Amino acid sequence: MSNNDRRKSQAASVTGAYIFFAALYFVQSVGDPTSGLIAQPVRSLLRSWGESPAALGALMALLAVPWTIKPIFGLLSDFVPLFGSRRRNYLLLANGLAAASLLLLAFVPLAPGSRWLLFALLLPTTMAIALGDVIVDALMVEKGQPLGLTGRFQSIQWTAANTALLLTRVLGGYVAEERLQSLAFAICGALWLFAFAVAWRYAGDHEDAHLDAASLHETGAALLGVLRDPLFLAVCALLTLWSFNPVWGSVLYLHMTEGLGFSEQDFGNVTSAFFAGSLIGSIGYGIYCRWVRLSTLLHLSIMAAIVSNAVYWQLGSLTSAYGVSVLAGAAYMTGTLIQLDLTARIIPARAAATVFATVMALTNFAGSASEAFGGWLFEAAKSSQGREAFSLVVATSVASAASCWLLVPMLRRAAPQWWD
Repeated sequence: MSNNDRRKSQAASVTGAYIFFAALYFVQSVGDPTSGLIAQPVRSLLRSWGESPAALGALMALLAVPWTIKPIFGLLSDFVPLFGSRRRNYLLLANGLAAASLLLLAFVPLAPGSRWLLFALLLPTTMAIALGDVIVDALMVEKGQPLGLTGRFQSIQWTAANTALLLTRVLGGYVAEERLQSLAFAICGALWLFAFAVAWRYAGDHEDAHLDAASLHETGAALLGVLRDPLFLAVCALLTLWSFNPVWGSVLYLHMTEGLGFSEQDFGNVTSAFFAGSLIGSIGYGIYCRWVRLSTLLHLSIMAAIVSNAVYWQLGSLTSAYGVSVLAGAAYMTGTLIQLDLTARIIPARAAATVFATVMALTNFAGSASEAFGGWLFEAAKSSQGREAFSLVVATSVASAASCWLLVPMLRRAAPQWWD
């Protein structure tokens, strides 16, 4: 093959990867029952059945459990090939299962009170999506590392995801208002069939992988090696601290709806503005990620975390909320992509599914813990400081973000090449 043909082949491969990652992340963000198009309609349906807030919250929390066990899916993909494939066949299985369960749900009559039937049909969907997410992230590492495109691929992924989230926030309310849950289930099921076709066309991974001692030893050695790597451990510590933002989630919701008097619709619109900012951040990172030195990106991620929290000190009216949310979204997505890109560049491709899933589970845990801490701090401070309670929680988030700089010397010792 000539050099010209080789370049054309590589360009076609990269273009296919762009299509693959964009399509899968878009469908995942629309089709996830816990946060996508059907999340609000499902909550609305349960509420119309007279389910208590506690029962509704418990069911949605149970649906989210597959996201907390992603490392198990990673171990399965890394160590146990499915019909000769460590990635592609698992992804096809996941997308097919998500499509089948949602299409079945679209045609099954749901009587009031049948919450466990609804749960039984939605749980396979969330399990399939969590499994598929692990596989897609592993493929991002495997395809992106040799080409130096992990940052570009993640920019493509999150641009598609933020576009989807913008749409779902608008359409989800309409579906819930008009009681079109069955139609929404059918649309999401059809989207997962589309994702299945995209995976079939672009996922690759046609190797004949066997479950043997040599394969297990190679994958195990890669996994143990990264878990002992000081650089990886330092990056994990950075990600955990960076993800600890007590002002996000419940505190922000309560402050906007109760403290500032925003309506539920206002809050939804402001949330859409946040995702619009995130879309700007994800597109921007894809443009400059390959041309900026890693040490500069590291400092930029910490500054972005500080800005994404500190900007909420300017929150005072509905008008300001839109501007604050756009800026917070852009800063937050910039920092997020830098952190994930740094992780993707250093983990071994052989154990990418397990390692990346573990890192994401760690950041999710930090985010959940910070939300719980933020709620406690906000309630405690509100009883003694009144209106200043929100500012105190914002200050805590800013301090947590700034403290990430304490880990920079550790990272500099572990990866001096980043500063070259």
